[in-house]
Amino acid sequence: MAVLVVRHGLSEANNRHNLGTPAFGAADARLMEFGRQQAALMGQTLRQEHGIDCAAIEVAVSGMARTRETALAAGLVTMTEYPALNEVDQTSDRQTVRRMIDERRLSATALAAAEAVLADPPRETIWITHGLLIAALCRLTGVPETDRFIPRFCEIRRLPLPGR
Repeated sequence: MAVLVVRHGLSEANNRHNLGTPAFGAADARLMEFGRQQAALMGQTLRQEHGIDCAAIEVAVSGMARTRETALAAGLVTMTEYPALNEVDQTSDRQTVRRMIDERRLSATALAAAEAVLADPPRETIWITHGLLIAALCRLTGVPETDRFIPRFCEIRRLPLPGR
């Protein structure tokens, strides 16, 4: 069995123009208009390519507003919040994290967060979460890396889950 993991839409927390401001990386950051548009297109993809009735399916989201807003903009209305799906809290400075991502390396923190999710996964078959956690989940489950180590906003990846 597999689940679909989706990175949230573009938010003020990920807007590179906010680098160095309190909005960049903020847990309560809202989606930008472009992020809502990305989410709407992702909802179309779920319906057309995956045969999913967005209004009828339950989805797992992180505790951050941008994942809930992504779900709603995609037409996904029934959500359960899982703190384990929250963005990985990096203790390193942003330059170190950026270098690790560029080198396709994951921190012990990211891997531990993914291991915790896999040890007690959400029951839903669609998870809307964050890029670094998705990269770590893919690494641990053997999903081949694409051209993008960290998924694009609203990118859908299929994640095999043993025993489901």
